[in-house]
Amino acid sequence: HHPPDDGDGSLLDSGRLWDLVRPHEQVKALFYGHTHVRAHGELDRVQLINLPALGYNFRDNQPVGWEAARFHPEGVELTLRAVGGNRADSGRTLSIAWRR
Repeated sequence: HHPPDDGDGSLLDSGRLWDLVRPHEQVKALFYGHTHVRAHGELDRVQLINLPALGYNFRDNQPVGWEAARFHPEGVELTLRAVGGNRADSGRTLSIAWRR
């Protein structure tokens, strides 16, 4: 649930998490929330997927909703289903490829 960084409200032992995750090629992504921000990034070839807030957003430029996910061997397709906040990207799909 908590983001894997060094910010306020973040995972307390994120360094230990990355020490475990980094060497394992079968770990493709880390999904998390807590920040009420929809975002996507990458660290050490692991996809970082920050899910949007489901109840309320902290900023007007962020959606309120969820991601409909379709997983396949090559990656994942995430389609935003926004029910509040910024709905501009609702229905748009983000395709993310797994590391090889």
